[in-house]
Amino acid sequence: MNNQVLIKDEHMFLSEGIQEFGYLLITDTEFNLIAGSENCDEWLCEDFSDCLGLNLWNILTDYFPKYVASINKAVHQVLNDINERVLMEVFIKEDSYYLNIYLLNDLIYLEFEKKFEDSNVFFPKFEIVDKLLSKNKGNIWQAACSYITKISGFDRIRVFQFVEGGNGLIIAESIDNNELEGILGCYYPDMDIFKLAKNIHQVNVHRYAAQIDGPTIRIISNPKYEPNLSQTNIRMVSPIHAAYMLKDGVNSNLSVALQIDGKLWGFIFCQSQEAKKINLLKREALVYFIQMAVNRYAEEQKNYEKEFHDDIRNFELQLKEKLVLKNNLAESLRVLEKELCYYAKADSMVIFINGRMYAYNIVIGEQKILEIIALLKSECKEQYYADHEFIMKYGEQLEINAERFVGLAGLHVEMDESCTILWFRKEKEFQRKWVEKPVRRIGMNLSNEIFTHEEHPYLDIWIQKTVGTSEPWGEDEIYFIKRLRELILQSANNFSQEIDKLNKEVGDLNRALDNYANTVSHDLKNPLSAINLSTQMLLQRPDMKEELRNRMLKNTKDAVEVIGELLRSVHEFSKVKSYEYKMEPVYVDEFLSQIVEFSQIRYQAEHAEVTYGTILPVYGEKSIVYQLFQNLTGNAVKYSAKGNYPKIHFDSKIKHEFVEYTIADNGIGIAKEELSMIFDSFKRLSNAGNFEGTGLGLSIVKRIVDRLGMQIKIESELGKGTTIHLLFPNTK
Repeated sequence: MNNQVLIKDEHMFLSEGIQEFGYLLITDTEFNLIAGSENCDEWLCEDFSDCLGLNLWNILTDYFPKYVASINKAVHQVLNDINERVLMEVFIKEDSYYLNIYLLNDLIYLEFEKKFEDSNVFFPKFEIVDKLLSKNKGNIWQAACSYITKISGFDRIRVFQFVEGGNGLIIAESIDNNELEGILGCYYPDMDIFKLAKNIHQVNVHRYAAQIDGPTIRIISNPKYEPNLSQTNIRMVSPIHAAYMLKDGVNSNLSVALQIDGKLWGFIFCQSQEAKKINLLKREALVYFIQMAVNRYAEEQKNYEKEFHDDIRNFELQLKEKLVLKNNLAESLRVLEKELCYYAKADSMVIFINGRMYAYNIVIGEQKILEIIALLKSECKEQYYADHEFIMKYGEQLEINAERFVGLAGLHVEMDESCTILWFRKEKEFQRKWVEKPVRRIGMNLSNEIFTHEEHPYLDIWIQKTVGTSEPWGEDEIYFIKRLRELILQSANNFSQEIDKLNKEVGDLNRALDNYANTVSHDLKNPLSAINLSTQMLLQRPDMKEELRNRMLKNTKDAVEVIGELLRSVHEFSKVKSYEYKMEPVYVDEFLSQIVEFSQIRYQAEHAEVTYGTILPVYGEKSIVYQLFQNLTGNAVKYSAKGNYPKIHFDSKIKHEFVEYTIADNGIGIAKEELSMIFDSFKRLSNAGNFEGTGLGLSIVKRIVDRLGMQIKIESELGKGTTIHLLFPNTK
């Protein structure tokens, strides 16, 4: 609440007094009484007019000696902070009162409000409120109405939302009195009464009238001053508001402004047919509960927006993929024509690119589309267009009736390929119920609207029937159309860059293939020579001894396995480069011991001592995390297997925002000068000549590390062993 905000333009509509269940004293900053309610003479011993100019502390000392010190402290508190309000409880003639003290325009207000006996025992419990709002996701306002009815005892609760053109819509309602009218789903026109309500609630978020037709207690003031009651809780409702509510069958009202992102979104009206007294603290609790509902509703709307934008981004990715794969804008759009209609909430569409037309779910001639495009270019300077009354405005000119469509939206993109996309919506008949005469709308005299007056005992009911239009294009659809245009332009601009990038990648791959050809031809010489020699001996010496025959066969088998391993490594190398991964928690302890066992058998290292520390789960894609550990474990076992006492140790821990894994062995190690090239494709280290391998293992590891967005560090000393550090991003 801003104590410096005043109502000026509408000040004439403010009440000149307060409600009968309270008192009001107003002083200047020198503590001289300059105004107050005339009923204060009920506890003063003289006419209130004679008290003007007296010192506040003298009056309080005479009539409230028990509270002078605490009131003095509260007054100085609000003087030090103009936005402060201090609430305390005092007694006047044996009755308990709330005393509200605040500062406004350099005047000090002391507002006394009588404490009533609560006829409704229910009081808001905020832990219950929180559960209630969570349970009623998507139905916040109806749940709020029902709960307010229960705890307040008001007969009728309404949620009023401002919609297009300043009009209002009743979006939720709870009624506990059959004599009061229900108008859920009905509209209010933009009337002066709501403009006034907006102005008043900008100053004070809630207003309360216990008895609208009750007496107004007049304010008596020094002529030099003009007290402002805009922030006085017990101020009487203005005459214009009183007449309006009494006409609606309401004699008690609590209205609360609903603000979202700093803007007035609507109101909650709590109303009763008879006078309804609710204590200040309970009203404050109701206001707090309503603010919780506002916050939850705003959160739901933001979540909806986020989901919507995420959905649009997913579509954008689909379209980008199609544009890259097909290198054809028309074909890419046609493949996604259903999605294009879905996000624009259209019934049909036409894509027109470089003189070629592609229609989806509509029968329309190319010449007619060209006429529509020409019309849009002449009528609209923007590159996008949306009108739910397009045929009503231009149908006769274009010789198109409402049978095929009535609403149209479109975008135009001028580039190497001239592209226009049009979306169409069919006719939808609308009927709207107004609870006051929509004078401004009726005055427009639109040919497609008919208004009829409906008889009602006290409400001014009007029924509006609208034909010849479609559902209006909403903000979401317009956003999608704009984003689609940006995406098409971006894709066109980036396409040449993508081609250059792809050409570079092709060049890199060709160089890698040349490398591969040289390396494979070299690595295949030994196993092929062994196969060739063994085969020749078997053919030339059919009578050779069984021991020698078995040795030749084993040589052949071993050579085939070397070739097979080389080919499998090359296959894995290519797979890691192209595969799309699904990221999820991976529990390493489920497969690590199996990898170790297979590696020990393969490299005849059953005697190796393998130990485990903590084995934590990591975040990645299970198949390539398995492949990562398989390559690194295989290296650790292989290059330590020929030692006298081979040892391998696995451990993991949380380190900052990572899960760090270490794989340590006491194998042959890596020379310091070779550490910088260990991830090169087909690179074999100088001391690895006596060990089988293709030189692709650590290259595959590096590609996996890059794809998973992790880090790898290798520490090694020649002849003493190697320690691998893997840093996985920790998602907790």
